[in-house]
Amino acid sequence: MSSRKNKSRNRKLFFGVVGITIAIFIVTPLVVLIYISDSYALVEKTASVDVDSASKAKEIAKQLYGDLVNASSSQRSELMISQSEINGIIGLAMRGINGFKGRVNITPIGIKGAFSFYVPNNPFGSYINLTTTIDPSTNGLEVNNVSIGSMEISGALAVSVAEMLLNNLLSGEAMGTKLINAIESIQVNHSELHIVYHPVAGLRQAMKETKGKAKQIRDDLALLGDPEVIKLYYQTLCRFHEKVGGFGDVSLGYYLSSVFSFAEKRSRAGGMPVEENRAALLALAIFLGSANFDSVVGAIDERTFRNCPKVDNPIVLANRDDLRLHFIFSAALKVISDSGLSFAIGEFKELLDSRQGGSGFSFVDLAADRAGIRFAEVALDETGALRIQRMASEFTEELIFFPSIVALPEGVSQQVFEQRGGIEGDYYKEYLATINTRINGLALYAHGE
Repeated sequence: MSSRKNKSRNRKLFFGVVGITIAIFIVTPLVVLIYISDSYALVEKTASVDVDSASKAKEIAKQLYGDLVNASSSQRSELMISQSEINGIIGLAMRGINGFKGRVNITPIGIKGAFSFYVPNNPFGSYINLTTTIDPSTNGLEVNNVSIGSMEISGALAVSVAEMLLNNLLSGEAMGTKLINAIESIQVNHSELHIVYHPVAGLRQAMKETKGKAKQIRDDLALLGDPEVIKLYYQTLCRFHEKVGGFGDVSLGYYLSSVFSFAEKRSRAGGMPVEENRAALLALAIFLGSANFDSVVGAIDERTFRNCPKVDNPIVLANRDDLRLHFIFSAALKVISDSGLSFAIGEFKELLDSRQGGSGFSFVDLAADRAGIRFAEVALDETGALRIQRMASEFTEELIFFPSIVALPEGVSQQVFEQRGGIEGDYYKEYLATINTRINGLALYAHGE
C-alpha cells in the first residue's frame, strides 16, 4: 500500500516538474513574445544621413572615450548635442543594421526615444517596438519608463537591468554601475541635450581586459573558424608573395587566384568549401589589409609574422593601392559582420572624406567596397563557394571579379555632395545603381544566374 502511495507521489512530482519546466522554457517565452510583438512599425523612417552626422559621430566617440578614461582628472566634462545630431547618428548606425529604425525627440519635459525592429517569420507580429523616456535631472540618469510592445517596465528596473548587463559585460568591479553613475546631470535647452559626466577610474584597464576576455571567448568557440586553418592560408600567401615580390606592381587578382586555388585543393580533399573560403578571406585581410585584423581573428603568432616577407611592393586593384584595401577590408568585414554593416562603414569613411580638407566623396571607393562585399557574399554562400574556387585561375584578369570604374566621380566636396542630396539624393542613388549593375554583370556573378 505504501509502495503504491510512493509511486503515485513520484508520478505527481514528475509531472509537476515537467509542467514547471514547460511553463518556464516554453510557455513563458511565448507569452512574452506575444506581448512584445506588434503588427506595425512605430518608426518607419530614420533621419537622413549626411557628412555632418558622420563627422559628429566620430567627434562624440573621440570625446567620450577621452573624457571617461582620463582617470588622472577629476574634472567634470560636458557634452552638448542637438536632436538633429542625435538622429543623424542614429540614422548612420541604422544603415548597418537591417530592419532597425529609431528616432529621438527632445522636449522640455523629457527625452523620448522610439525604436522599431523588424522580426521576420514571427507569427505574433512582424515588429518589436521599444520606447523610452529619460527625464531631465541634476541627479544622474533618470529613466522614466520603458515599453516593449505592450509590456511596460519601470525606469528604475530598466536601469537596473542595463547596469547588471554592463557589470557582466565589462571587466573590473561594478564597472557598469560606475559608468551609469558617471552621468551627473542631463538637462534640456530647447532641442539640445546638455550632459555633464565625470571620468571612470579603471575604465581603460577594464576595456583592455574586456577585449582580452572577448578574444578568449573567440578562441574557445572558434567563432571565425579554425585559427590553424587561417594560419595555413596566411602561410600560403607568404610563400606566394616570396615568388612575386620585387616585380613591381602586382594585381590583387594574382593573390586571390593563389589563395582560392589552395581552397579548391583543400575542398577536394574533404574540406567544407564555405569554411575554406572564410579562412582564405580572413588570411587575405591580415596579409594584404592590416595585421590589426589578427586582433579580431587571433590566428597568427609572432613567429609566423616574423617569418613572412613584408609587403614592400605595391599590390593594386585597378592599378590603385587604395582600392585593394577597400576591397579586402569590406570582404573581411562581411565575414565578421554582415554586408549592411560593412557597406555602412564604407559610406561613413567617404562622408568624412567629403569634408573640407578631406579627399572628397569617392564613388570609385564605394565600387571597391561593394565589390569586396559581393565577392565575400558569394564565397560564403553554399551555392557560390565552389564557383569561386573553380574560377580562381581566372582572377588574374580583374574584370572577372572587379567592375569598371570609368566615369565614376571622385573627390566630390561636402558642399557639392549635399547640394546633390547626399546619401538620400538621386545623385548618390543613381551612381550606386550603376555600380551594382556593373558588379552584377561580371563573369564571376553572371555564372551564378
